[in-house]
Amino acid sequence: MEKEHVIEDEYLTDELDSASDNSSDSEGRPAIVRFREDEEMTKNFKFKVGMEFSSLKQFKSAILDHNVLNGKEVRFKKNDARRCRVVCKKKDKCKYLVLCSRVVRTTTFRIKTLFPKHKCGWAFWNKNAKADLVAKRVFDRMKNNKMQINDVVDDIKQRFSVEIPGTRAFKARKLARQLIEGDSSKQYFLLWSYSAEIKRASKGNNFKLDIETSGPGLQPRFGRYYICFDGCKKAINNACRPFIGLDGCHLKNQYGGILLIVVGKYPNDQYLPLAFGVVETESKDSWSWFMTLLMQDIGEKIWCFISDQQKVYII
Repeated sequence: MEKEHVIEDEYLTDELDSASDNSSDSEGRPAIVRFREDEEMTKNFKFKVGMEFSSLKQFKSAILDHNVLNGKEVRFKKNDARRCRVVCKKKDKCKYLVLCSRVVRTTTFRIKTLFPKHKCGWAFWNKNAKADLVAKRVFDRMKNNKMQINDVVDDIKQRFSVEIPGTRAFKARKLARQLIEGDSSKQYFLLWSYSAEIKRASKGNNFKLDIETSGPGLQPRFGRYYICFDGCKKAINNACRPFIGLDGCHLKNQYGGILLIVVGKYPNDQYLPLAFGVVETESKDSWSWFMTLLMQDIGEKIWCFISDQQKVYII
């Protein structure tokens, strides 16, 4: 313990002296370096002695992500609520060591000891590439492309030279979808609160939420939803041409459904979203329900409704 403490103090002194060129306080002490979670972790990122983290969870995530990017595998030793020691899994061949512990009388954690260089080879089957880390790496690609499980495995293998099993890729893809789409269940639970808020913002805003009850004692289920904003109703009647476009598209979340939308057109040929609806299927019954609510909002006069199927005039 005494030998290790001496090494730690020597390394700490060298690191702090090397940071003296940075901004410092009136007593000449180096400025505190805080880890920024909003910045993307790269292979060339360098941890420093004295770097502070908001929590041990943030520190562990950053250490694992950095080592996976560099093809190394580490493990946590002496891991408790106050400190975390990180060593290489191939400890006999590698002297990699990071110690992070809580700063006295604060809630932050600081790197106290750091030997950042590995002497071991590349770990192709890296167990540190956990599902949450993989999800962050495929997040951007999944926003624009539909990725299968094999696509996730191949993407991580090609970009980071790391093999992951299919079960981990499946879990990572699920986590990435939740980050992209949000938790669908929570969003449906918030519909009542959202509707009350838009009604509070303007009494002219209109919504309709239909729910279904399967039986006594069972929670109600979502049926249909319609929303139309007051500003859009005034614009379509006062400034727009009497042409309204109709269309629908599939919702690709875990519950599915159809999104219905109608748009108007400004005199300068720009489009105005007029009303939205979420229904179970695109059918005559669902469109009739939606159009009945729409006509109540915009008034029954001469309108020209245009869709990709046919043109219909309603007076």
